[in-house]
Amino acid sequence: MAERNLLLGKGELLSSQRGFSTGGGPKKYPYSFPEIQEILPGQIRSVEKEFDSLPAEAKPRGEGVFELILHPAFLAKSYYPVNIFDAAGLRDVGSKEVCLRPRKVTRKRDEEKDLVSASIFVAGSVGSLRRLRTMIEDGRANKKQQSELREIEEISWIDSRSCFKGELSNYDDENPKQYEIVLHAGPDEKDIIDSFVKYTKNCGGDPQVKKMIQVGKLTFLPVWATPKVMSCVILHAFVRVARVMPPLRSAVPEVMRNNLSESLSLPEEPALNEDVVAAIFDGGLGTSDLSQWADEYVWDDTDTTYGNFLLHGNEVTSTYLFGRVDDSRVLGQPYTKVDHFRVLAKDSGRDPDLYDVLLKIKSELEYGDYRFVNLSLGPRMPIYDDEVHAWTAVLDQLCSRHGIFATVAVGNDGDVEGADRIQPPGDMVNALSIGSSDRSGSKWSRAPYSCMGPGRSPGYIKPDGLAFGGSEAEPFLVFNPMTASINAVCGTSYSAPMVLRTAAGIASLTDYDMSSNALKSLLVHTADPKKSTMRKEVGWGRFKEDPLKVLECDDESATVIFQGNLVKGEYLRCPIPMPNEVLTGAVEIKATFCIQAHTDPEHSLNYTRSGIGVVFRPRVGVLEEDTSDFFGIGSQYYRSEREHRDGAHKWETCVHRNKKFTVPGQLVDPVFDIEYFSREESRNVHYQSAPDVGYALVITVKAEGVTDIYNKIRQRYSVLSPVNIPLDISLGSQ
Repeated sequence: MAERNLLLGKGELLSSQRGFSTGGGPKKYPYSFPEIQEILPGQIRSVEKEFDSLPAEAKPRGEGVFELILHPAFLAKSYYPVNIFDAAGLRDVGSKEVCLRPRKVTRKRDEEKDLVSASIFVAGSVGSLRRLRTMIEDGRANKKQQSELREIEEISWIDSRSCFKGELSNYDDENPKQYEIVLHAGPDEKDIIDSFVKYTKNCGGDPQVKKMIQVGKLTFLPVWATPKVMSCVILHAFVRVARVMPPLRSAVPEVMRNNLSESLSLPEEPALNEDVVAAIFDGGLGTSDLSQWADEYVWDDTDTTYGNFLLHGNEVTSTYLFGRVDDSRVLGQPYTKVDHFRVLAKDSGRDPDLYDVLLKIKSELEYGDYRFVNLSLGPRMPIYDDEVHAWTAVLDQLCSRHGIFATVAVGNDGDVEGADRIQPPGDMVNALSIGSSDRSGSKWSRAPYSCMGPGRSPGYIKPDGLAFGGSEAEPFLVFNPMTASINAVCGTSYSAPMVLRTAAGIASLTDYDMSSNALKSLLVHTADPKKSTMRKEVGWGRFKEDPLKVLECDDESATVIFQGNLVKGEYLRCPIPMPNEVLTGAVEIKATFCIQAHTDPEHSLNYTRSGIGVVFRPRVGVLEEDTSDFFGIGSQYYRSEREHRDGAHKWETCVHRNKKFTVPGQLVDPVFDIEYFSREESRNVHYQSAPDVGYALVITVKAEGVTDIYNKIRQRYSVLSPVNIPLDISLGSQ
C-alpha cells in the first residue's frame, strides 16, 4: 500500500497566549437628550394605557411585558441599558432581531436603509414605567442614564395578536387544538407559570403542565384550546409566542421506498470500537437481527407501534452501522455500537406529541453518556428568525454541556413553497444540520426535497452541509434487516446518519483523541463546496463519506489540527505552519475554526454566549504586525443572500475560508491571533468570570512548486506528528 500523508496533530503545542488591550473611539449618537425627551414620554404613556387595560389576573406580580427597540448603532453587548433598567425597576426577559428604518442614522451609508436592531422584551409594573417616563421628562437622569436613553429608538406595547404565529381565524372554532405556548418565565419564576395556568383554565383552556419544558428563561407549555379560547389566553402579559402545535416529522419517508427484493448478508465483524456507543432516536428496531451491534430501548407508550416506524428506525440505524449499499453489495464494518431509542408511539404523526418525544430524548442525553447522536426527526415547521423552538433550545444546551457530536436531518419539504426552510432542530448551532445531495458521484446538486437555509444569525450557514440522501434519479440503497433486503429510499433521514458514521469512523480509526469541535472542523474543512451553488442550499458543501479521506492530506499539501481551550482576555496565537524557505509561487491557505457555545434561548438575537474574533497577521516572521482580512463577513456569506448586521459573524460557532496569495513575500510565518468573546443574556461578561470554551482549528497549506511541503513542515515543526491509524485499513467508499 502506498504511504499516505495523514493529518498532522498536536498543532496546539505551537500556540501561545498573549494579553491584549481593547478600546475604541467615542460613540456617535443619533439623538440628543432633548430629542429623546420629545419622543419617548409619549410612547411610554401609550404603553401605560395598554398595560392598564389588561385584566388583573393576566398580570402576575402586577407586571406586563413591553418592547424596547435599540437604535441599530447600539447592538454591541456593551451598550445594554442596564442603568435605566435598575433605576426604574425594570428587567429584561429576552430579546429578538427586528428590522427597521430609524428616524436618524449615525453613518451616511445607512440613510434610507432598513437596518437590523435589537428588540428587548422588558418586564415591569406600571409604576416602573412611570418612573422611567418621569426620569426623562424631568431631566433627572444622570450622565450614564442619559447616554443609554439616547440609544433607544422606540418603546411600544406588544399587541397580543402579534404573539400568535399564523391566523387564529383560519381554524375551526368548534374543535379544540393543541397549541404551543412560550412564556417569559424561567425555572425560578413559578408564580408567573402558576398565574398563566390559572388564567388559561379560567379562559377555558387545558394547559398540559406535566409536559412543560423549561430552558434558559423560557417555559414551553402545550395547551388544548379552541381558537376563541386561545384569543383570550394570549392576552396574558407573559406570553411570548403562541402557535398551533406543529406535527412531528413522521417517521414515514415522504419521498419514496421501494423494496429491491435483493438480499444481503450482515458482516461478521464486531464494531471497530466497541467501547463507544452512539445514540439514535427514531422509530425503533423491533428485531434482533442487529443485536450484535445495537440495543433497543422502549418506553411503555412506545411498546406498540407501526411497521413503517420500525422500517424507518431500522434503515436509519443500518445506515449508521454499515453505510449505504454500493455496487459491491458488501456492507461496511460498523465503527461503534448503537443504543436505539424507540421514541415514536403508535399515534406519532397523528396526535401532536412533540413534547413527549423531546422529553424522552432529553432524559437520555442529560446524563452525558453519549458522544455521537443522530436525530432524523423533529417538528415539521420552518424555523422563525425571531424565535428559537424548544427542540433547538434544549438540544443545543445539552450538546454544549456534554460535548456531544450530533447530526440532525433538516427536513424534506425543500420543494414545498413557503415551507422549504430548514426545520427544528436543524437550526442548532452546536450540531451539524444535514441536507441531501441528489447523487453520490462528482456531479451533484441539492436534492429538491432537502430543506434550505439560511438559519438565523448566529447560525446563519445552514444546513451545515449535505451528504448523499437519494433521489428519484439515484435512490439511496440501504439494507433493512426487517425485510432482509435492500430498500431504495431517499430523504435527509439517511444523509444525517451517513455523516455521523463518518465522524464516528474518524474517531475510531485513529487513536488520536479528537473533540467534537475537532470532528466538526475536519468535516467542514474537507467538504466539497461546489462554489456555483448558493450556501443556503449546500452550506459548506457536501461532506466526504470515507473517514480515511478526511484524515488524508491532499497531494502537495499539509493539514494541521489545533484543539484546546480559549481563555477570555487573552489572544491565542496559532502559527500557520509553513516550510522554512522563501516561497516564490502562489500559496493557498484553507482554515476552519469551530467552537461549541453556551446559549441563551430567550435572546434569539444574541443566542450564543461565546464568540470568536480571528485576526490574520501575514508577516509576523519579519516582525510586521500588520493585519489582513481572512474570516471577514464577506468571506462567510454570499452578499446576494442577505444584508448582514455588523459584527454578527464573530458570534458564529463555525467559520471557514480558502484564500490564495499570489504575490511573493505576502506571507512570512503568518499567524492567526484568536480572541474569545463572552456575553450572557446579551450583556458583556467580565473576562475573569467568563468560562473557558473549547475550540478546534484546522489549517491546510499548499504552496505552488513545493511538492514535498508535507515533509518540509514536519521537519521544521518537530512537535507535529501524523495521527496514528493502528490498523492496516484499505481505502474504500465505506
